[in-house]
Amino acid sequence: MKPNFLLLFVFMSATLFASTKCDNTYSSASYALNHTKKSFSSKNFDHQKYYAYKALEALEKVKNQIEVCGCEKAMDPILDGIENLEKASDPKDFKMGRYYTKKAFGDIQNLISELDMYTQGIEQVINSSKVSIDENNSEEVALRSELAAIKSQKSKLAEEQVRLLERQKAIEEQINKTGS
Repeated sequence: MKPNFLLLFVFMSATLFASTKCDNTYSSASYALNHTKKSFSSKNFDHQKYYAYKALEALEKVKNQIEVCGCEKAMDPILDGIENLEKASDPKDFKMGRYYTKKAFGDIQNLISELDMYTQGIEQVINSSKVSIDENNSEEVALRSELAAIKSQKSKLAEEQVRLLERQKAIEEQINKTGS
């Protein structure tokens, strides 16, 4: 009984650890995506450059965090995004800034997709492992229940983050309107 419990604990820990390792990377990538959107939708040339620069900073942070996460396939979209955001943060004119921002937006979307596939792949490998679990064991049932609660809470936090980012955008737009 104890070997099954220990094996289950190791696999659950590995799942949570793998997911946690990429949470910061995913968060920074989302931040970069948000600022890239702001840059692209800016009507002011200075704002466009500013938000492109903020997105570039966030993507540089992702580049450093990707080593901890372990998703090597995400490095290409990161490097492409950095290259495009460098051009977007100091463009020749407004049109070129928008062009490179749009390209960077696509790169960051690809990055997030790679991160999604990577973290999903880790969970599938762990879930498909040949661990036999005795459903009648109350400890194991409790652990499964706790894992489901954690996944539910993670989902709720992600939804809350989206709402907060939307609220932040609305407040920033309101500030820009009153400041102009």
